[in-house]
Order: sequence, then C-alpha cells, then structure tokens
Amino acid sequence: MELLQREWERGKMPSPIFACFGIFNHLFKCDWLHCADQGVTADFMGNFFAYLVEKKMPGSNVHDRSLALGGHLETFYEENHVEDRLKEFLPKTFQSEKKKKRPPRIKGNAATTRALVPFGLLMANKFLDDDVPVEAAMKAAARHLANCYDSLRETSKPFCHDALYNSSKNFALQYDALHKHFGSGVKWRPMPKMHLFMELCSAWTEPQKFWNYRDEDFGGSVAKQSKMKGMWKRLSAFCTHGLDMFKMKNRVPRIVRRTPA
Repeated sequence: MELLQREWERGKMPSPIFACFGIFNHLFKCDWLHCADQGVTADFMGNFFAYLVEKKMPGSNVHDRSLALGGHLETFYEENHVEDRLKEFLPKTFQSEKKKKRPPRIKGNAATTRALVPFGLLMANKFLDDDVPVEAAMKAAARHLANCYDSLRETSKPFCHDALYNSSKNFALQYDALHKHFGSGVKWRPMPKMHLFMELCSAWTEPQKFWNYRDEDFGGSVAKQSKMKGMWKRLSAFCTHGLDMFKMKNRVPRIVRRTPA
C-alpha cells in the first residue's frame, strides 16, 4: 500500500486490477520464477561461471575456456537426462559486453537456469578448494542455493519452511561476503531481487504452490503465435493478429441444442 501511495503522489495511476471487487494487496505474492530463477540464481551462476572460466578451465583465451566449461555442462546434461538446456555456452552466455558496468549473469529462460543449480554445486565440489576462503564461500553459496531448491520438493515438506529460510539467509550472507571480497564493485553485486528472494523465503509459504511457470509459458506461446513481419505500431493490430491466428489453428466449438426427451 505504501508503494501504491508513492506512485499516486508521483502522478501515476494504480493498476486497474485494484478496482476489481475482492482484490487486495495481500493477495499478491512474490514469485519464485522471477525472484530465484531469473533473479538471484541467474546472478549467482553468472558470477560463478565467470570465476571458473577465468581461474579453473584450461585454454589460452576466454572463448576456449568457456567451451571447456561447456563440455562439462554437456556431460552433465547427458548423464542426468536434462531437457531444459542452454543452446550454447560461450562468453556471452554469462558475461555482458558492458562487463565494467554490468555483473555477470546467465542468459536463459527460467527452466534452463533452474537446471543449472545442481550443475553449479557439482562444479563447486569438483574445482573449488576449501582452503581458499573465496572459493570456500562460493562452494557454501552453491550448496545453500541448492538446498533452497531442494526444500521445494514434496519430500521435504515436513521441514521445508525452516530449510528454505535458513538456506536463503546463509546464501545471501555468502553472496554479500563475495561482493566485499571483490572490492564491492560490479562482480557479485547483489541485485534488488535479492531482497525479494529473502522476503519470499522468510514468508513461511510454499512457493511451489503459486509460482507462474504455466503463465509464462502461455505468454510466450501467445507472443510466438502473434508474431508479425515488419513493424507494427498499434497494440490492437498485434492482438487482432493473435486472435486471427488462434482461430485459424483451432476448430470453432459447436453448440448443439438438445431437446428434452
């Protein structure tokens, strides 16, 4: 409600959805997909992979070292029968061209990023040294992040709330320590979604019961179906095209009036 008040004072109108009967702000929840998969998980994996490519992989340049790490990823995909895979693993997969201004971040959809969590823990255990403080912190962060995801499983339900809260808190502490170790600059910089992630994990809810993976898939399907060649300037044209394509690909249901016997 404080956010809505600030937006009102700035001259912006609240979303029309709040005018619907029975809609209140307490009905809205933080979403795991945006807080974790496309938030802290993408940030952590980007920074972690950047460190592995720079320090641990063989090769004379960043491209070759990225391919070396990509080889480990392909092996992981095949051995674990992972369906949601990154199309390629190159420097641009985890590092922005403006690397002096933007921290590393995995570029992929939520499903592919989520599938990297166990791989990240595997690589941390394989290549990082517990006797090196910065690497021990990365390994601990990878373990706590994996524990957050494991707590979402149905088998973890009896202790999922405590596990999610404690693991998320320890993950954030390690992330902040890594940021300070690297000079409090771009590398390992906590992003705003870290706050949402902590809010979600401390809410004592079950995020797997209200995340919006299906909604995101539906939105992507509609966008793909409504794609138009050339430049379109009106939203109405885009929506009309989407509905026309839907009618072309789906049979119109028939309503049959039955007479009573």
